[in-house]
Amino acid sequence: MDVTRGPDFKEVNEAFSLSSFHSGFLKLAILKMVSQRPLHGYALMKEIERMSEGTWRPSPGSIYPALQELLRYGYITQEQEGRKRIYKITPQGDLIMRFAMDHLKVSIMNLENLLDYQTSGA
Repeated sequence: MDVTRGPDFKEVNEAFSLSSFHSGFLKLAILKMVSQRPLHGYALMKEIERMSEGTWRPSPGSIYPALQELLRYGYITQEQEGRKRIYKITPQGDLIMRFAMDHLKVSIMNLENLLDYQTSGA
Protein backbone atom coordinates (compact mmCIF):
# COMPACT_ATOMS: atom_id res chain seq x y z
CA MET A 1 0.00 0.00 0.00
CA ASP A 2 1.27 3.45 -0.92
CA VAL A 3 0.42 5.63 2.10
CA THR A 4 0.74 8.82 0.04
CA ARG A 5 -2.28 7.93 -2.07
CA GLY A 6 -4.14 5.60 0.29
CA PRO A 7 -5.31 2.01 -0.04
CA ASP A 8 -7.11 0.79 -3.11
CA PHE A 9 -10.73 -0.27 -2.89
CA LYS A 10 -9.88 -3.99 -3.11
CA GLU A 11 -7.58 -3.76 -0.09
CA VAL A 12 -10.14 -1.86 2.01
CA ASN A 13 -12.89 -4.26 0.91
CA GLU A 14 -10.82 -7.28 1.94
CA ALA A 15 -9.87 -5.74 5.28
CA PHE A 16 -13.33 -4.55 6.26
CA SER A 17 -15.71 -6.66 4.15
CA LEU A 18 -17.33 -3.63 2.55
CA SER A 19 -19.33 -5.75 0.11
CA SER A 20 -21.12 -7.40 3.04
CA PHE A 21 -21.70 -3.98 4.60
CA HIS A 22 -23.10 -2.54 1.36
CA SER A 23 -25.31 -5.57 0.77
CA GLY A 24 -26.77 -5.39 4.28
CA PHE A 25 -27.24 -1.65 4.05
CA LEU A 26 -29.01 -2.01 0.70
CA LYS A 27 -31.44 -4.59 2.11
CA LEU A 28 -32.13 -2.34 5.09
CA ALA A 29 -32.74 0.63 2.76
CA ILE A 30 -35.17 -1.46 0.69
CA LEU A 31 -37.07 -2.57 3.80
CA LYS A 32 -37.27 1.01 5.09
CA MET A 33 -38.53 2.35 1.77
CA VAL A 34 -41.15 -0.34 1.17
CA SER A 35 -42.32 0.12 4.78
CA GLN A 36 -43.37 3.63 3.74
CA ARG A 37 -45.11 2.65 0.49
CA PRO A 38 -45.08 -0.18 -2.06
CA LEU A 39 -42.41 0.30 -4.74
CA HIS A 40 -41.07 -1.48 -7.82
CA GLY A 41 -37.37 -2.16 -8.41
CA TYR A 42 -36.61 0.81 -10.65
CA ALA A 43 -38.42 3.16 -8.24
CA LEU A 44 -36.29 1.79 -5.41
CA MET A 45 -33.11 2.53 -7.36
CA LYS A 46 -34.26 6.09 -8.08
CA GLU A 47 -35.45 6.67 -4.49
CA ILE A 48 -32.10 5.52 -3.06
CA GLU A 49 -30.31 7.82 -5.49
CA ARG A 50 -32.59 10.72 -4.49
CA MET A 51 -32.26 9.99 -0.76
CA SER A 52 -28.46 9.88 -1.01
CA GLU A 53 -28.33 13.07 -3.09
CA GLY A 54 -26.80 11.11 -5.97
CA THR A 55 -23.89 9.61 -4.02
CA TRP A 56 -25.33 6.09 -4.04
CA ARG A 57 -26.73 4.60 -7.24
CA PRO A 58 -27.43 0.90 -6.80
CA SER A 59 -27.54 -1.01 -10.06
CA PRO A 60 -30.14 -3.54 -11.17
CA GLY A 61 -27.42 -6.14 -10.52
CA SER A 62 -27.50 -5.29 -6.82
CA ILE A 63 -31.16 -4.30 -6.30
CA TYR A 64 -32.81 -7.36 -7.81
CA PRO A 65 -30.70 -9.99 -5.99
CA ALA A 66 -31.36 -8.11 -2.72
CA LEU A 67 -35.10 -8.12 -3.45
CA GLN A 68 -34.97 -11.87 -4.18
CA GLU A 69 -33.21 -12.52 -0.88
CA LEU A 70 -35.75 -10.42 1.04
CA LEU A 71 -38.55 -12.34 -0.70
CA ARG A 72 -36.92 -15.67 0.16
CA TYR A 73 -36.76 -14.70 3.86
CA GLY A 74 -40.39 -13.57 3.80
CA TYR A 75 -39.55 -9.95 4.66
CA ILE A 76 -41.31 -8.56 1.59
CA THR A 77 -44.01 -9.68 -0.81
CA GLN A 78 -44.27 -9.14 -4.54
CA GLU A 79 -47.37 -8.36 -6.59
CA GLN A 80 -47.56 -8.04 -10.35
CA GLU A 81 -49.04 -4.74 -11.57
CA GLY A 82 -48.96 -4.81 -15.35
CA ARG A 83 -45.29 -5.31 -16.23
CA LYS A 84 -44.05 -4.07 -12.85
CA ARG A 85 -43.39 -6.12 -9.75
CA ILE A 86 -44.45 -4.14 -6.72
CA TYR A 87 -42.79 -4.91 -3.39
CA LYS A 88 -44.39 -4.52 0.05
CA ILE A 89 -43.04 -5.18 3.53
CA THR A 90 -44.46 -8.06 5.60
CA PRO A 91 -45.06 -7.97 9.37
CA GLN A 92 -41.89 -10.07 9.84
CA GLY A 93 -39.96 -7.71 7.57
CA ASP A 94 -41.21 -4.73 9.56
CA LEU A 95 -40.06 -6.35 12.81
CA ILE A 96 -36.61 -7.14 11.35
CA MET A 97 -36.32 -3.64 9.86
CA ARG A 98 -37.15 -1.96 13.20
CA PHE A 99 -34.62 -4.13 15.04
CA ALA A 100 -31.93 -3.44 12.43
CA MET A 101 -32.64 0.30 12.50
CA ASP A 102 -32.24 0.36 16.30
CA HIS A 103 -28.95 -1.54 15.94
CA LEU A 104 -27.84 0.87 13.20
CA LYS A 105 -28.54 3.89 15.43
CA VAL A 106 -26.20 2.45 18.09
CA SER A 107 -23.58 1.68 15.42
CA ILE A 108 -23.79 5.26 14.09
CA MET A 109 -23.30 6.61 17.61
CA ASN A 110 -20.21 4.39 17.99
CA LEU A 111 -18.87 5.54 14.61
CA GLU A 112 -19.37 9.18 15.57
CA ASN A 113 -17.47 8.53 18.80
CA LEU A 114 -14.68 6.87 16.79
CA LEU A 115 -14.49 9.81 14.38
CA ASP A 116 -14.23 12.22 17.34
CA TYR A 117 -11.84 9.97 19.30
CA GLN A 118 -8.82 11.54 20.92
CA THR A 119 -6.59 10.09 23.59
CA SER A 120 -6.92 11.55 27.04
CA GLY A 121 -3.30 12.78 27.24
CA ALA A 122 -1.68 9.57 28.45
